Amino acid sequence: MFREWLSVHYPERGDKVMSIVRQIRNGRDNDPDFFTRMKPGGVWADLFRARFRLACKRAGIGKAGFELDCSQFQRPDLSGQMQLI
Repeated sequence: MFREWLSVHYPERGDKVMSIVRQIRNGRDNDPDFFTRMKPGGVWADLFRARFRLACKRAGIGKAGFELDCSQFQRPDLSGQMQLI
């Protein structure tokens, strides 16, 4: 499906994109193995990882800079039907 979408919308780039996907997936379009399909490898994967981490750092994503506030929590009444408001 992705290959078809590429050929329709970006026909001049499709072969290059699929080549990069195959390099990340050890020569295959897809990796159906359970423990490896979400862990791409190779030079391209390392480059994508580094770029993603840098973008997160610039955007301030991933910092544990907030605290949870439980003061507004009200324990539900278990004697009957719960209220929506």
